[in-house]
Amino acid sequence: MPTPPPPEKPRDRFEVYRFFNGLSADGKAGLDGGRTRVPLVKTFLLEHVSGRSKRKPRPPSDIFRELGNEVTPVDDTFLSVKAPVKQEPNQPPKKEVVGFLEQYDERFFAYYTVEGSQEARTRVRRWISDAPDLDSTWFSSQLLLSLWDKDVSRRGNARYSKLTFKHESVFEMPEDAGNLNDEEAASDDDAEQESSAEDNADERPEKERRNARFEMGDRIGRIGASLGKLQENYAPLYALYSLRFPSRTQKGSHDLFQHGQITNRSDSFEDHRNTALHLYRAYKSVLEATEDVAWSDLQAPPTDRAFGTNFKGVPLIVRFKEELTERTFNRWMELAFKKRGLFRLWGTPMRLGKTKVHVYGADRHLWQPINLEFTDKGIVAILPTGTCGNTFHRLVTNIQRYVCPNIDAWLGSKPFSALTDAVGNSMEGTGE
Repeated sequence: MPTPPPPEKPRDRFEVYRFFNGLSADGKAGLDGGRTRVPLVKTFLLEHVSGRSKRKPRPPSDIFRELGNEVTPVDDTFLSVKAPVKQEPNQPPKKEVVGFLEQYDERFFAYYTVEGSQEARTRVRRWISDAPDLDSTWFSSQLLLSLWDKDVSRRGNARYSKLTFKHESVFEMPEDAGNLNDEEAASDDDAEQESSAEDNADERPEKERRNARFEMGDRIGRIGASLGKLQENYAPLYALYSLRFPSRTQKGSHDLFQHGQITNRSDSFEDHRNTALHLYRAYKSVLEATEDVAWSDLQAPPTDRAFGTNFKGVPLIVRFKEELTERTFNRWMELAFKKRGLFRLWGTPMRLGKTKVHVYGADRHLWQPINLEFTDKGIVAILPTGTCGNTFHRLVTNIQRYVCPNIDAWLGSKPFSALTDAVGNSMEGTGE
């Protein structure tokens, strides 16, 4: 079934809501029938800059126009986005409405779209790659586990949920690993691709490296009773990649992914938007808790580190519970600072030993300075006061996804898990 085009010139945002509501109902009917008939509605939570960091936020219309899009206001905080879309072979791209942008506050935007997952993720990641003041919201494995513990696990033991764990040791790959970048990572599959992913599964090529994907789809009570025991015996089960939120008011659910994508598996766009708002508030509370620690706990770097005496900032310390091999460590250092690398970092590694490297670098989001020391046992990163909290969460997210699934992490003297547990503060006395 072809997807109906989004409204070209909506009279108001409620016309857009009605359009997405119709697609949500069709999508849910397809899921119930065992096959998606149209692409599912998706939201991408995006992060800009905060005035509390003494940076000046920009209107989303300016940011997205500079990325080559046509942006038309629907109301004060709701925008239509036209972007180049591939046409038939030998035809030039044509600008079409690909989605709609809602500004939640000066720092956070929601991009709603019904494009297929591959197209939508690739488009969003290119926007982020080309805009230094735009980033994904990064729901690290530790934050997703906090959301499971403080939210999903309390929605009723008889309700269904799904936890997807994903750890891919890309730095154990053969030489062709050098071709992997953040756009290729957009091929992660979800509900629209599950059935096609199973086709000819026995004939697909597989690289010989650690590549763990594990799904727990069951009643919430059963998952809760077994999760801890399973994690004790298999480290990749700490690398939680996506989490399913059963709807509180409608049939169906909503899938949250690490990169801030929320896929609507319910029959209501209003319910989906309320879930997106709920998760935005949760993420904002964690980000601000992170920045409160990072900006107030300013300290000199450890004296045994090669950071110099003039650079002061809060250390992010990550300890791997499984040491890396020398080969894996070396490949990680070769690839971590590529232009479109997975970690979105810039710098030139300086060798201090076989498995010890120092980098005076920058985070490509806002080009913030960052000094890092890498070893086969972990990382110490020194970030100056005012550093965007997203930097901390992106680094931890990608370490668990691609380097070591089971870690201990601290921001200054505070355990990282204590920061992600701040998500509970946003849920006290609130629903979706």
